[in-house]
Amino acid sequence: MSGQLLGTLGLFCMSANHEISLGASEALHYFFKILVLHRSVRRKTENVLRDLQKHFRGEWFASMQDLTMFFRKYLTPEEKTAVVMVAMEAMTNAGRHDVLAASKMLGMILKFCQPEIGKVPEIIKYIYRNMSSFTEATAQETIKRVIHLLAENYTDEVILTLFEIDSWRGAHKPWEILASFPKGYEVIMEHLLQRLTARQRSWAQEPGGGVEISPLIATRALRELLLEPSQRVEAHAFFSPLFVALLLQASSLLGAGAAEAFWGQQHLADWTDPVSCTVEALRTLMTSAGYGDHVSYVEKLGGWELLASPERHLEGVALLARAMVTKNCWHSCPVFGLVVGILQDLDHENHLTALTFMTELLQCPDVAAMVDKVMLRILASWLQCEEPAAVKLLLRAVEVFVKHGNMGKQLRALQPYVLNCCYSADGGVVAETFQLLRYLVEHLTWQDSSSFLIQLAFTLGPFLEEESEHLRLEAFEVYGAVLAKVRRRVLVFPLKHQVLNLLVLLVLHLEDVSVHVAQISRPALCHTATILGWWKLRVIFAKKDVWTILRALLEQEASKALWFLKQSVTLFKSPQAPIRQAAVWFAGQIIQTLSTEEAREAEDAYTALRCMRGDPDPMVSSLATQTFYVLEAMGTRPVTTPTSCFCCRRPRRGYF
Repeated sequence: MSGQLLGTLGLFCMSANHEISLGASEALHYFFKILVLHRSVRRKTENVLRDLQKHFRGEWFASMQDLTMFFRKYLTPEEKTAVVMVAMEAMTNAGRHDVLAASKMLGMILKFCQPEIGKVPEIIKYIYRNMSSFTEATAQETIKRVIHLLAENYTDEVILTLFEIDSWRGAHKPWEILASFPKGYEVIMEHLLQRLTARQRSWAQEPGGGVEISPLIATRALRELLLEPSQRVEAHAFFSPLFVALLLQASSLLGAGAAEAFWGQQHLADWTDPVSCTVEALRTLMTSAGYGDHVSYVEKLGGWELLASPERHLEGVALLARAMVTKNCWHSCPVFGLVVGILQDLDHENHLTALTFMTELLQCPDVAAMVDKVMLRILASWLQCEEPAAVKLLLRAVEVFVKHGNMGKQLRALQPYVLNCCYSADGGVVAETFQLLRYLVEHLTWQDSSSFLIQLAFTLGPFLEEESEHLRLEAFEVYGAVLAKVRRRVLVFPLKHQVLNLLVLLVLHLEDVSVHVAQISRPALCHTATILGWWKLRVIFAKKDVWTILRALLEQEASKALWFLKQSVTLFKSPQAPIRQAAVWFAGQIIQTLSTEEAREAEDAYTALRCMRGDPDPMVSSLATQTFYVLEAMGTRPVTTPTSCFCCRRPRRGYF
């Protein structure tokens, strides 16, 4: 009764009848004294009573000031609700003076009342049940202000109540009022964004007696507010964080069992499924921000359905980002910044969504220009992760850098990490890496990327002997592209050393079991001869068979015989019998040409040749045995025979 009594006396204080006003002020004064005596701290009681005495029989404004102070300090939340309800009931009165008095009283007490009002849903429901009764313009404005004040301070409770009202009224008027005040709209949107981005929690009573809405309810509320056309500017202001939050929520909901966690209370279970609800909110956000063309573009390509599909969700994410690039979305850059910020957390549950979106956004030149040192460190971290899907997306991002043509600095920072991907345990990552390397070689200039191309030439060496035919072919194609870029004037150490070090390998792979590898080896040999200035050998490389080439090579470059021998012995480990056979033959030819002093340096080669007599291929073992006997007969056997045994077969590596 205290709240009702206080509200009633407050209204009578502003009565047009002087005697009623005076009597109400006196009654209110005594009521204040009772509250002070019963509810104030003992040492403050005397001071409060003295101040009250000063205002006794004062004007109504003084009484309202006291009422506001007592409303804030001495009433319980439920009593405050009773005061508000009394004032609102008065505003439904036909008398204009009563409406104005109630509006003034509500305006003063609500200005300082938050956050201690109880039964907020009861107030909101009363307002909407009696909306048609608030006929005076002043009353209507006051009621709107009440709704906004409550929404700003009790957002969760107001949102839940509005959904309940919306269900039985079937109208958007509740949301229309919330969207009518720009500042209040911003506060509410910020609150909903926080609920949207917070980790999903179970419904629980908070210390103040309120409840916390779930991300799904926040999503529905955001959509309802965005459907109201009155606050387009505010929609733009919140576009980027809302867009990212909704996109990531859709990804989270598609996880196993995640959708059920977002439902909230049972009485909301008649809503559409959470994923569709989130995707629809995202679509509404883009429309309300003026991106209708983008929405139509995604619609034509079936992007909204893809976003809601568990199997093809990432395709929808990529299409959405592509729409932003194709249609020149103004928010592409701020959205990109938020997405990269998310990727700082290498354990983020939606990192694939963020990486997919980021990769597509990089197609925009303005977005690509944002990539700084901090972002490069983040991208480098993801290139080193062990998740194949994530690494593949980063490799595509590097390819986008190349397409822009003006991102040499960024590329140089990431190139070492790209080369490291060649050694991934995942065959798909290795294949994607070699495709990217070929693209890099074809599109980079020697002047801008000489160090990278030299490093690449060294990296490719082991892969030219891979057992996987597909990977070996990829490696040969990349190496051939590197050689095609090299000119004699740039052939300096260490590149010249590596080119010579792979010479015998190129010749012997003319015998590769893969026709495609053999076809690539010949032009690669011709390029090698050109950049080395071996014009006579170039003619031989272009037309002759392996045996003729090897004889000519040994004859014309006799000073490199030991080097060629070392390369041949290395190829004894080749998984291909024809290459091992040619390597054994060439090693025998070389040893026969060595001087006594040079033969001493070939002890390991001699031992390796002796081990090749046990090769599993009969033709190789037979040739090795014959060669070994010939060398012994010619007296070319080294003086000292090593005791170590040469392992003729290397461990198999398989990527495919």
